[in-house]
Amino acid sequence: MKNVSTLEFALIGLMRHKAQSGYDLRKTFTETAMRHYSDSPGSIYPALRRLVGKGLIEAEPRDRRGREVFHLTPAGVEALLKWLAQDLTREDVTFRVPEVMLRFAFMDGNVPRATAIRFLEQFEREYGAHAADLRAKFERDSAGKPVHTGLLAFESGVEGAEAQLNWARRARARLVEDVR
Repeated sequence: MKNVSTLEFALIGLMRHKAQSGYDLRKTFTETAMRHYSDSPGSIYPALRRLVGKGLIEAEPRDRRGREVFHLTPAGVEALLKWLAQDLTREDVTFRVPEVMLRFAFMDGNVPRATAIRFLEQFEREYGAHAADLRAKFERDSAGKPVHTGLLAFESGVEGAEAQLNWARRARARLVEDVR
């Protein structure tokens, strides 16, 4: 799956349960929390062409508005499911949290609930270690030093990491409770 970009997986995930046009996909990026992905035709349409070339999606004849509509192939479904189910690493939670959250967002309806719970357990373990390392470095770096903006910005990052970790704990508890 190294040859599939995060943008391409976002497109695949959006097409999992419904064939969509490039315009529909761009609109989703514009109108939802996925807006950090480019809704530019210069990003979306080349990504769609790459996915067609990789055999992960197919283009259907144009819809009544003249738009080409794309749907997943069995290979596309398989790639999505493998991407969703792969284990989290420390590197993932340190450098790729937006991708991690994208994977989590696409889990419902695609993988068993137990997979989502395991994913959050891994997130807690790996992100917890990362947040603890950040907190320790902040405590070392700030001990006995005057307050300055760089230190305050670092503190914001540490507290943001701790808040993300607390969210993961609550989310896992809610999923576990929902299973019962």
